[in-house]
Amino acid sequence: MSWNLFVQDWGDYKSLDEIPDDFSPKSIGKRTEIIQQIQEAEPTADFTDPSWGTLENDNFSIEFNMGNNEISNGFVMHVRGNEMVHSCIGNILEALNLKATDGSTPYFFDIDKSKENLSQWIAYRNQLLKK
Repeated sequence: MSWNLFVQDWGDYKSLDEIPDDFSPKSIGKRTEIIQQIQEAEPTADFTDPSWGTLENDNFSIEFNMGNNEISNGFVMHVRGNEMVHSCIGNILEALNLKATDGSTPYFFDIDKSKENLSQWIAYRNQLLKK
């Protein structure tokens, strides 16, 4: 069970509520270049399989669903673990100059504001797993 963040070029919009129904994201570039930027921001990220990368440590893991196309319109980060993942996500998004959303609120990921979203997801996960 993961907290999923959808990463793409969301334009200059400040929230999902502002995005028109006919919005189509721009390409974010070549998958190989995106992977390189992720690895520069977080050197332990493993993209042995360029379509499905991983970053794991004792506190959290992130799986990167990059897809099979070399030209990318976006990707998904599947996040598991604890709140220590926030700075890692922030580093990656800053390096890529992109925004992400989990879809649970109309707002984009923000290191401070999104802590509550992840905390709520962790509580939900723990309730399901009865931790």
